[in-house]
This record gives sequence, structure tokens and C-alpha cells, in this order.
Amino acid sequence: MTAIAERAFRGELVTFRRLDALDALLDHAREVAFAAFDDPVRDEGRLDSVLWRERAVAARRSFMHSKEVPGLLRDLFAGLGFDPETTYRDRAILRFQPGRAACRTRRLRDLPPHRDSWGSNIMIQLNWWAPVFPVEPGATMEIWPGYFDRPVPNSSADWDIDALRAAKDSYPLLPEASRPEEEGEPVLIEPGELLCFSGAHLHASRPNGTGRTRISIDLRTVDVSDGPGAPNVDGRARHTAYDWFHRLSDGACLASAR
Repeated sequence: MTAIAERAFRGELVTFRRLDALDALLDHAREVAFAAFDDPVRDEGRLDSVLWRERAVAARRSFMHSKEVPGLLRDLFAGLGFDPETTYRDRAILRFQPGRAACRTRRLRDLPPHRDSWGSNIMIQLNWWAPVFPVEPGATMEIWPGYFDRPVPNSSADWDIDALRAAKDSYPLLPEASRPEEEGEPVLIEPGELLCFSGAHLHASRPNGTGRTRISIDLRTVDVSDGPGAPNVDGRARHTAYDWFHRLSDGACLASAR
């Protein structure tokens, strides 16, 4: 197990700075964002909402299918000490969180409180988060560290990835929980910094009412040499989503290695 994973599976939030490979990934993300918008952070207040949504969806898709991203991610994780032969990644998402209700869609919106492990059912999963442009307290991600080993009512027992794929727009994107009464801790790292945390941490998008767009890179990894992972205190998923993850070295699917 890497030292990073060991810390994350204890519930620590681990931040990295001054990573050349991260800078290269962020440069590519900004290139994609500026290809879609003159001002990626403020254009949602200047453009027709339908046009803004179309451009944001196209930028998200462009980044997801970019030929440059796999190599950039291999360099990033190799530099952090992860073996490309045992480390698998989910799709890298260029997330647009708009600050205007008219710009929100099913995938361009505030995300409710959840643990990623409720959906994947993989307790050795690590989450990675990097802001592309500066964030502010009213438009960022938030985490509830006190809930790492504290169960919360959630919909994981009723949520099914196959049902999501079949129903598409009429099915919840992810298992959810109600927002806790206490506020989560806002993640206020700078562009050029990278946050790693366990997929078992309860986290959400802080509701964005700023009128400006928060843009970040979201990613999940699984290193099959890690174990046993974080505690599963309240996940009740029916399936394990091995097919979400592909090996850094050659793109092979984790499901075929099980």
C-alpha cells in the first residue's frame, strides 16, 4: 500500500503542491475550457443559458475523450509513486458547476452529499480533486470529515448502476444522503494543488449561488495492491463497479482482471 493510500484510508485529507505533471494536466484543462468560452468562469452570466450549457457539455466531453489525458495521468500518478501496472482510473471529469439555476442540467449542477463508495462499492478507491481556476467559499466542494466513520441514512441499497444505464435521464445519477445539519468544510486549495481523499468520505458540492462557474478536475483511482481500504460504515450497494476503472499502463478494464 502506498503511504498516500494509507493516510487516506485513515480519513486524512492529503494535499499535494508543485507537481509538474499536474500543471501540465491543468494547462490542458484550461485549453479545453478557453476553446469553449472567452471567460470560462464568468461567461454563464453573459451567454444565453442554452448556449452556455451546450458549450459546457461539449467541453466536458472533449476533456473526457482527449487523447492527451491518459498520458498526462500516467505521468501524474507515476510521480506520486503509484505503479501504472496495478493502478486503475475512472474517467477524468472536467466538472462545470454553474452559479445560475438556468444553466444547470442533470450533470452540470451542485452534487448532493454522498460517498463515492456507495456507487462503486470499492473501499480501496481514492478520490482526486483539483480546481482549474480559483475557487471561493461559495463555490467549491465541501467534505464532512466527522462522518468518515459515522453512518448516515442513504439510498445506496436502492441504487443500481444497471438501472441508471438503462433509464438514463429518469434515474438518480448517484446514491445520495440528506445534507447534514452542520456545514461541511469547504475545500479552498489553489489551482496547482491536488487533493486526495478516500472515496468513503462524505462530500458534496457547496451550493453555488455566486453566478460564476466553478471548474475542477474530478478523478477516482483504485490500486489493486492496496487493502483492505477504508471502513464501509453504511454502504449497501448491490454491485461492485469494477468496469468503471481502467489500468493506467494500457487501459485494460479492472473487471477483466477480477
